[in-house]
Amino acid sequence: MLFLAILYLGLHTMPRAWGKLNTDFPNYYMSARLAHEGYDTARVYEWVWLQRQKDHRAIDIPLIGLIPITPFSTLAMWPITGLSALAAKHVWLLVNLALLVPLCWMIRSMTGLTYQRIALVVALSFPLHRNLLDGQFYLVLLVSIVAACWAYLRELYVLAGILVAVAAACKIFPVLLFVFFLQRRAWRALVSGAVTGLAAVAVSVAVFGWNVHRTYLHEILPWTLHGEGMPPYVTSSASISSVLHYLFLPEPQWNPHPWHNSPLWFALLQSTLPMLALAPAILLIRREDHTKGRILLEWSALLTASLAISTMPASYHFVLMVLPVCVLTARLLEYKQYGWLAVLVIVSLGIGFPMPSPNRIMGPAILLYVPRLPLMLALLVGFYALLWRDHQARDSSWEWTQYAWAAFMAASAVLSVSSTLNLQRAVRQEYAYRLPLQTPALLETNPMPEGTQIRYVSQTPEGYRLVTVGQDAAWLDPSSDDDLSFAGNSGPVWVERALSPQSKIVDVRNPSRAVFDDAREPMVSADGQSLAFVRDRQGKGQLMVRRAFQSDATVEAALTPPSLNIYEASFLSETEYAFSAVEDGRPPEISLTDRSHTNAPLGLVESRYPALSPDGRWMAYSHLERGMWNLWVRDQTTGTTRRIADVPCNQIQPAWERDSKTLLYGTDCGRSLWFTAVARRRVIP
Repeated sequence: MLFLAILYLGLHTMPRAWGKLNTDFPNYYMSARLAHEGYDTARVYEWVWLQRQKDHRAIDIPLIGLIPITPFSTLAMWPITGLSALAAKHVWLLVNLALLVPLCWMIRSMTGLTYQRIALVVALSFPLHRNLLDGQFYLVLLVSIVAACWAYLRELYVLAGILVAVAAACKIFPVLLFVFFLQRRAWRALVSGAVTGLAAVAVSVAVFGWNVHRTYLHEILPWTLHGEGMPPYVTSSASISSVLHYLFLPEPQWNPHPWHNSPLWFALLQSTLPMLALAPAILLIRREDHTKGRILLEWSALLTASLAISTMPASYHFVLMVLPVCVLTARLLEYKQYGWLAVLVIVSLGIGFPMPSPNRIMGPAILLYVPRLPLMLALLVGFYALLWRDHQARDSSWEWTQYAWAAFMAASAVLSVSSTLNLQRAVRQEYAYRLPLQTPALLETNPMPEGTQIRYVSQTPEGYRLVTVGQDAAWLDPSSDDDLSFAGNSGPVWVERALSPQSKIVDVRNPSRAVFDDAREPMVSADGQSLAFVRDRQGKGQLMVRRAFQSDATVEAALTPPSLNIYEASFLSETEYAFSAVEDGRPPEISLTDRSHTNAPLGLVESRYPALSPDGRWMAYSHLERGMWNLWVRDQTTGTTRRIADVPCNQIQPAWERDSKTLLYGTDCGRSLWFTAVARRRVIP
């Protein structure tokens, strides 16, 4: 069996992994490469921005995105960013294969299993094959976690703390292993872990800058923790959060008819089930028992629990189950419980086996269709049974810390129920403004009105396409290139095509005629004579204008100084435009021009996505508060501002309709972070 498994790995998995990029290796590689090239990476988490950088470097993959990856984890690619993407993946694959040697050696030294049995567990792990195909990070993470356990058993507590801190800086969930150190009073491991964690953050900030980390902490991490960092209705992820979204929460496009529409039940189960699954892993840690078998069981149970309650698990995550499976295998062989060993084999294979998402509503039967979650919980119950049996055999009593942990987790669950229920009720206020667009898309961005039609950029599995939706039909730009932004003024539609080595702006009806190169985000003036755009240098944008851009006498001029990094702009004329920009690493802020071309900040604090109304009276924009971008409107004559909505989700990229009273905008309410849908709202009476 081992021979066949290795044969499959060598003749099937490795050639497929070696021959193409797949996903998700480019996500890590692209971020590290941008930092290595000295680019401003503050916007690296934005889908369209990163897609543009990928296209400029001709990386052969349809989509790219960094959510929810930490910036620090991408630094593993730093030494190989000088290579092409595919060559870098080759090096990464060889490193991963080499890591299997110390991995097996450490597991053997801890469990006593033979190399043949350990190799069989590894080779039969489908998540390992998925890691290699996608060029993922989790084999490296597994080695770090196993090495930390190995170091702890040898009383190398400082090293154990360092390794866990590095793992947590790469993927947040290993931070739960610090609970193990805390419960066992391993102070040296805790101190070394804290110091290493601070050092990792300092290195990451030094490389990527503070703005991207502020975005991660304030905007990305909270959404990830409540299960909406990526689309939660993809039930093949088999997380508790994903299944509960599927069963209890409606979403007009992705889940219009849930099994039972109940935010209350969602809040109750979303908050209590993960806590109930995790609690025994913490409460059954026994500080006075220093036997190797007990430590391995506790470490493995905590690792298994962290995976079982993960809000965004993918198949490749479960390569981490190699250690728990080996620990259980050694224990069952020691007790000669071969029947339970056979059950363990079936369960471990079922956890790793890939299952497609269902194409129809199934209700609670979804748990049978995606067996990973119930199998993980069943395995967790097995760990807890072994830990409880040892606990009873030694007649151990609880310490005060265990009562404190129980009280803390109960209080956390109660508070989480309340906050989750309020959040889910609030985000559904936006559903009344959503437009019932029927074109399938992962996200819809940059909506703009065009007469009775609406145009927006749609993210599809093949890339980004310009979509025009009318009353009777929808038109999708058939171009093979990414359409990342566009502009129109009751005439031709000018589209940004992201190419290598730079973007160009073309007439969508005549794509062979480029207006100009090295430009993004076109904006046509109100009189149709000028076209503004943003030109990037090392990831920093400068607002430019091309006067009389459709004539031979066109003239190009800069509207903003190079010291500003332009994020977005709204352009009516050379004497009336607004833009959001960053200077010297500060948060983005909106500035407004005047006839003397004085780009004056408006004092709107952290603000983006300005949109000037056609009559020049109003400016809509998004303001960041509590990690959410909500819509505001500014009266341009008086300077007064008014909040449009107060919802715990994002409303971005507003565009005015011709009446200067109604806005189109993107909203991710009830969906997932920045996976926006198009909404329409009248904001001026």
